[in-house]
Amino acid sequence: MWWQILLTAFIVAFTAFYFYVRHRMTFWQRRGIPVDPGTFPFGSQHVWDFFKQKIAFIQMTDHAYKNYPDAPVVGTYELFGRPSIVIRDLDIAKKVLVKDFDQFMERKPASSNAYNPHTKNNRYLPVMLTELRGQQWKSVRASLTPVFTSGKLKAMVPLIHKIADHCDIFLEKNVGKEIEAKELLRNYALDVIVSTGFGYESDSVNETNSIFKTNADLMVGKTMSIKIFLTFLMFLFFPSLLRKLDWPLLDKKGEGFFVAAVRKAIKERQESGERRNDFIDTCLDILQKENEEIKTNEKSEETKRQKDEIERIVIANSLIMLIAGVDTVSSTSSMMMYFLAKNQDCQEKLYQEIKESIESTCSDQFDYAAIMNMPYMEKFFQESLRMYPVTHLERGSVNDYKIPGTEMVIPKDIVVRFPVTGIVKDEKYFSNPNVFDPENFSAEKKADRHPFASGGFGHGPRNCIAQRFATMEVKIVVARMLSKYKVIPCSKTVDELIPDPKSRSQFPKGDVWFSVEKR
Repeated sequence: MWWQILLTAFIVAFTAFYFYVRHRMTFWQRRGIPVDPGTFPFGSQHVWDFFKQKIAFIQMTDHAYKNYPDAPVVGTYELFGRPSIVIRDLDIAKKVLVKDFDQFMERKPASSNAYNPHTKNNRYLPVMLTELRGQQWKSVRASLTPVFTSGKLKAMVPLIHKIADHCDIFLEKNVGKEIEAKELLRNYALDVIVSTGFGYESDSVNETNSIFKTNADLMVGKTMSIKIFLTFLMFLFFPSLLRKLDWPLLDKKGEGFFVAAVRKAIKERQESGERRNDFIDTCLDILQKENEEIKTNEKSEETKRQKDEIERIVIANSLIMLIAGVDTVSSTSSMMMYFLAKNQDCQEKLYQEIKESIESTCSDQFDYAAIMNMPYMEKFFQESLRMYPVTHLERGSVNDYKIPGTEMVIPKDIVVRFPVTGIVKDEKYFSNPNVFDPENFSAEKKADRHPFASGGFGHGPRNCIAQRFATMEVKIVVARMLSKYKVIPCSKTVDELIPDPKSRSQFPKGDVWFSVEKR
């Protein structure tokens, strides 16, 4: 009796849910927008491909981009029919990301938030620059922008060279041996962030038991474990469930270590007055300025709350430097190592440029001007980013938006995606798009191409605030390595890189191997 009632209830509920999802998957058709149709329950093809681990997350716009070549925009469906949209037309992309930025100023719609900002398990995530919304984002972005001015970057160069010295020691011990690029360069990137973002010295490159390395691996996950992958899936497709569960998105032990490290660094600097011209110094300046503005009623609870909130924002944005910066720098520099090993003629051109810089300055401790004024280095860097973009690009619509020149409307609270990996492999913008060629970024070719056909760090006011810092960090380690060593393939160097579907970016399957020989 009871099982019959339960079975009937289940059938009725499932049938109602099925028709609800099927109706949801007519969202774009009802609005007259070209659509990549959905299949119950997965939505459009890209979701099913992602679940089958045929594609990486960053490639989820590829199907819509490649299969609807005449459509300026393509409506898509996520799991259970949630609508999203892919902007194919670069002129529309420019309007959305720049001209009409106020209509798309959020990184994602409010409904996509996967955490409750008022609970303890995700205390710092909600106030990271990548997650802030509206006026609070504008205010924090304006406060943090001085960290990455040319003057500040110039002052950080000596700190980065100290970390590059660690790579010199490592390479000296491993000449002729097989070297795994991502591990080496992840440790380099981590040490740079620990130095410039947290104010400590670390040598994760040569010390296998580095406490910073151990806790960084804990906090963000060195590899895509089952737990991390499931959390990532829930973050993408069930954000409201994560929010209701107050699911911790960062490992609490690892996060706690770095929170304590920032607090300790701030306290020590305040007591000693020492300055290192790094991120912590700028954060101290922000703290001092904000605290002066709220000094009038020091003993009130509101004043204490305001000071705590300022400290929370400072700590959160030290953490985001680590979370976002390490993988971005290690992925890009690893790809450069691979392309250097596989393209010896390009490597020789780059080496000659580096050699000329050393001869003109009588130093291999490249200053900011020297490292940022190597035209072939810039071409090589940009082409590596084109071949393997490191991040996806999406925005959330804050209002209904009528696409200029059309009758199509993007409704409020929709995920708007830009097909980064599809665009950079399109023959319309790059001849021989699957062939590595730094001359794709010659002045002539860039002038003939739409400016939004590439851009590894995003576009518009909400692009990566630290892109010049990351670029400098990558170029310094590459220039330092090539000044002393020739990068060559080894027995483990693969002929073709295949994107890893478990990667949160587009990092290739397996490892990236190379070797070096002394010049």
